Amino acid sequence: MAELLIRASKHWLDDHTQEQVDAMPQNEKESYNARTQIGDIIIVKPDGWEWGKEECLPTFLVIKLPQVDVATVEHFTQTLTDRTNQDLPKLLKRRKYRVPQILVENYALMGESVVTVYLTDRQQQFINNVIEKTS
Repeated sequence: MAELLIRASKHWLDDHTQEQVDAMPQNEKESYNARTQIGDIIIVKPDGWEWGKEECLPTFLVIKLPQVDVATVEHFTQTLTDRTNQDLPKLLKRRKYRVPQILVENYALMGESVVTVYLTDRQQQFINNVIEKTS
């Protein structure tokens, strides 16, 4: 079984106004644009992983996927990187894949920090709904 740690709350920088963002130096803007967002898949671990006391709601949500091998979903933790210049790749997003925000919000409304998606068809639907970011 694979367990996914999902970001369930907004990033602290999400409260910045456009004016504050515009005033940032370029390197800070790049970091701001790359920040994690609700639904980002932070890490994938095997069944039985002992999550820390901070890896729960309201900040994080753990999704357990029985019968889904870690190797099947571990690519979900990749970064989105611009490799136009191979000598100087540029980080665009800290995570390339995310769970749709509506799913995260629905799971969080259940009030459980750990959600197990039991049925194989629901697991496949969950995996199919993971969104690959492109920018």
